[in-house]
Amino acid sequence: MYEDLKEFFTLTDGTNPPADKHPRNTMKVKTLESRDSWTYGDDEKRKTFLEQRANPEKGKNMCADAVKKTMSQKEYKALVEQALTYKKKLKFDDARGRLTVPRAIAGEDKYFAMRTNGSKPMVKIAINICGSACVGKEQFENVAKTAIPTIYALEAAGIPTEVYYCAFVNGAHDTKEFQYTATHVKVKSAQERFNWTTFAPIFCLGSYRESMFNSWWASEYRAGDGLGRPMSSDDIEAKGNFGYTSVIGLNAVGPVDTVKTIFNNLKKARK
Repeated sequence: MYEDLKEFFTLTDGTNPPADKHPRNTMKVKTLESRDSWTYGDDEKRKTFLEQRANPEKGKNMCADAVKKTMSQKEYKALVEQALTYKKKLKFDDARGRLTVPRAIAGEDKYFAMRTNGSKPMVKIAINICGSACVGKEQFENVAKTAIPTIYALEAAGIPTEVYYCAFVNGAHDTKEFQYTATHVKVKSAQERFNWTTFAPIFCLGSYRESMFNSWWASEYRAGDGLGRPMSSDDIEAKGNFGYTSVIGLNAVGPVDTVKTIFNNLKKARK
């Protein structure tokens, strides 16, 4: 668990491994230099990746058209309008507010209506960036195309939303003590609003294949040669989504369906 991206990138840059790192976890970023394009995608070189990692324009340009298209869809707009009901709800009182004639005629004790803040349950989003060796930058961009409209919709509804950059992997470490390794990096608190400067780095291939890999090699447990494989959706669900309301990964169903599922779950929780 990392408190924020700054801590994550600082502790996984490969220069200052922790004292309790397993002695056989010797693989570092330098061993991947012969595969720069695989590690860093269209950045190609580590130097370029580090220079561009926090560039908000890169993130915006990566999926701006797709995000704009999603947010202009009628179904998406309808979901956001529906979600606005979370901001205000009617409360009936017997002495103040706006007179509700039908309730007064019916003889009900409480016939004055006033709007109050609706309940706003916390939503925790996991952007699960874990992918196999064949995954390229296009798949990572697809994660952004689902995650960003989802976060926008939740913010528009006034629903407090925490977002974490995650990787859920099966068999990253050679140990009998556990099967899965889950890395969580807090990207956005419930009080913060979305901004591209914060989110741009997490959709870069280099952030996954350098920093995430280094976080596993920095473990006190011996890392496997292939660093395992991505957890299946069924396994993640069996683990209770690791406590997240929604997990958006490389196999995401799309922003509209994701937003719809989250809002439906919130609606059920209110009943």
